[in-house]
Amino acid sequence: MIRKLRHKLLIMLTVILGLILCGILAVVNIFNYNVNMDNAYNRLDSIISAVIVQYNRFDHFFGRNQYYYYDENLYEDTDIYIAFTDTAGNVTDIATQNGSIYSYEEITEFSQEVLSRSPKKGKTRDLIYSVRPLDYNGFRAGYVVGFMDNSTNRQTFNRMITISVILFAVGIICIILLSFLVSGWIVRPVSDAFNRQKQFISDASHELKTPIAVISANADMLESDIGENKWLNYIHLESDRMNHLITDLLTLTRMEMQGEKSVAEHFDICHAMMEVTMPFESVAFEKGIFLECEPEGEIIVNGNEQQLKQLIAILTDNAIKHCYEGGKVTVSAESQKNKCVIRVSNDGEPIPFELQDKIFERFFRVDESRSRESNRYGLGLAIAKQIVENHKGTIAVKCADGITTFEVIC
Repeated sequence: MIRKLRHKLLIMLTVILGLILCGILAVVNIFNYNVNMDNAYNRLDSIISAVIVQYNRFDHFFGRNQYYYYDENLYEDTDIYIAFTDTAGNVTDIATQNGSIYSYEEITEFSQEVLSRSPKKGKTRDLIYSVRPLDYNGFRAGYVVGFMDNSTNRQTFNRMITISVILFAVGIICIILLSFLVSGWIVRPVSDAFNRQKQFISDASHELKTPIAVISANADMLESDIGENKWLNYIHLESDRMNHLITDLLTLTRMEMQGEKSVAEHFDICHAMMEVTMPFESVAFEKGIFLECEPEGEIIVNGNEQQLKQLIAILTDNAIKHCYEGGKVTVSAESQKNKCVIRVSNDGEPIPFELQDKIFERFFRVDESRSRESNRYGLGLAIAKQIVENHKGTIAVKCADGITTFEVIC
């Protein structure tokens, strides 16, 4: 239980801190990307404004209507293209800086494409663009379309993403280590309290065994002197009940303390199942119940043989006690994907869905009155669950069509 609690805390802390780290890196990257793009658009707008002012002072670069633009700010790290169009969108002049990667025809095609878009800023291919109206003496003379190569910003953003991924991976490793230490620190008081509780139950059970044995022995001595007496029978009955309770408590506590340290060996679970269910045939016969054991050939498992036999015995006994008179109890085992699946089914009253998770808790009983009459304390299924957990398996109950099935996978 403590290990599961620590695992849950470890996962919870890792997920929460991981999401926080991911969020911080995402915000930083988005902020940097937006800042870089805003700077790029502002830079392009300033260049367009300067070009409009110098429109009549181009030096011929190559070809008709294509010019080289000498910018006073010397933006030599980026390819820039400025296209002038008439009101119909036809390109009349193109100014370039730092040579030309795209041809005159390509810039013309890009210009006509972006003029049809709205809004008048955006991206096309590896370029960002901005469209400005060109007025002359208060009349619309055309448009100025500026293009700037965006590959530098894209490469910068990709580098930021790569760095962020590396930082996230390193951060997750650090978070896992930190969560491991913090979870251990958090569960330590719980673990100490739980261990003290188990030790108390163990010590108290051992101490109770002696007075119970003395009471039972004295009752036997009185019975030999005065004969049978209903009061002595009550003493014997309650002594037996207390003895069973103490034995179950000691068994459960011992298994919790041993955990996965119990001795494991390879054995045939089908053969063990036959050995366990045979003594129950007489009990089932007296209640008019048909007991059927259906193991699947030979299934070799690695586990504690005595504990798994006790598991099968607990589930079989539970199935018989809750089976209708004249009903059927089926005990089976099969191999699935290198796992052993044990099923114990019985015809009986279904367990309410809201109680199906609680029946494995200590001292929980669905029917208090019937459990009292049959000397049941709600520890059998708790012991069964502990055995399954010691073998790193799972146990569940399913109710359908009047059949209750306990399924163990280990």
